[in-house]
Amino acid sequence: MPKFRCTVAIPTRELFHGEIEYAQIPGSEGDLGVMAGHEMFVCTNRPGVLTLTLDEAGKDKRYFVTYGGFAQVLDNNLSVLARMGKDVDSIDVEELTAKAAKLREAIAQLEGKGDDQSTALLETHRTKLEWYDLQLKAVGAVK
Repeated sequence: MPKFRCTVAIPTRELFHGEIEYAQIPGSEGDLGVMAGHEMFVCTNRPGVLTLTLDEAGKDKRYFVTYGGFAQVLDNNLSVLARMGKDVDSIDVEELTAKAAKLREAIAQLEGKGDDQSTALLETHRTKLEWYDLQLKAVGAVK
C-alpha cells in the first residue's frame, strides 16, 4: 500500500511530520479515514484522538489528542492543524489530574460572581479543564 505525507501541528510547534499509511481524524461530522490517493477535502475537527497508522500491517500507530482546528488533504498530503494537541504517549496522568482538580476548585470559586473579569476567567478555566479532561480520557482510550 502506498504511503502519503502527514503533518500534525499546533500554533506553537509541529507534533508530527512523516510518511503514514492511514489516518483516522476526529472530524466535526464524524470520524474520517484517509489513505494515499484520497480526494481533496478540508474539514473542521472536533476534540478527540487522531490516530496515525505508520506501517502497512497496522501495528505501528501514533495517537494525538487534538482540540479543534481543521484537517486538509491536498496532493497526497494530510495537514492536521489543531488549536491544542499533544502526543498521547507524553501525557503525565498524575500531573494532569492534579491540574484538573485545581481548576475545578477555581471554577467553583468563580461561579456566580457575575463580574466581567470573573466571567472571562471562568470561560478560560472551563476550556482548559475540557482540554485536560479530554487528554485524560484519551489516555484511557488508547492505553
